[in-house]
Amino acid sequence: MKKLKNLLIVTLFVSSAGSYAVEITPLYGYRGGGEFIDNDTQQKHTVQSSEMYGFIIGFPYERGKDWEIYYSHQSSDIRSVNLTQPATTSTADIPLTIDYLHIGGTAPISEENKLKTFVSGGVGFTYLSPDFSGFQSDLRASLSIGIGLKYFLSENIAVRLEARGLGTLFNSNAALFCNGGCSLSVNGSLFTQIEAFAGLAFRF
Repeated sequence: MKKLKNLLIVTLFVSSAGSYAVEITPLYGYRGGGEFIDNDTQQKHTVQSSEMYGFIIGFPYERGKDWEIYYSHQSSDIRSVNLTQPATTSTADIPLTIDYLHIGGTAPISEENKLKTFVSGGVGFTYLSPDFSGFQSDLRASLSIGIGLKYFLSENIAVRLEARGLGTLFNSNAALFCNGGCSLSVNGSLFTQIEAFAGLAFRF
């Protein structure tokens, strides 16, 4: 996680030092949970829907198009995980943070006066970090696709609204949160979430 934070700091520094326009959008929204299916028990473990926040750094390169770096963070819980302890077996809700870091961009749908609509997308990584003794964090490849709009309040400030779907890739029967033993053996190859967010974009 420390390496991820260092990468974000370097990105911000390079962005501010660049010779061409940069757009920075702090964002805040809500993310629908997603679920894991345990391959051993076929039990569904749902990730609780919750708030998310983050930012997007955009680099305009053609009219209506941008390269973007997208980062978001969610603090949630994964429901009803089986815990095997001495002399007992139980289930518990495990605190889980989910971070996405994607590189991608936007392409225009329409542009009229102050209103611009677009499609967005990106590829990168998902960092899944359970806050529970004996569980280990996992880094997985992921992708996203979305649709959104910008309403320009001025030449350099715009309101951004967007809905985005996110998919994290797994090998079939992949093991999660391993640390010596493994906590979940996942049935399936894709963990999906849906989010909606708003932000205020500042262009420099």
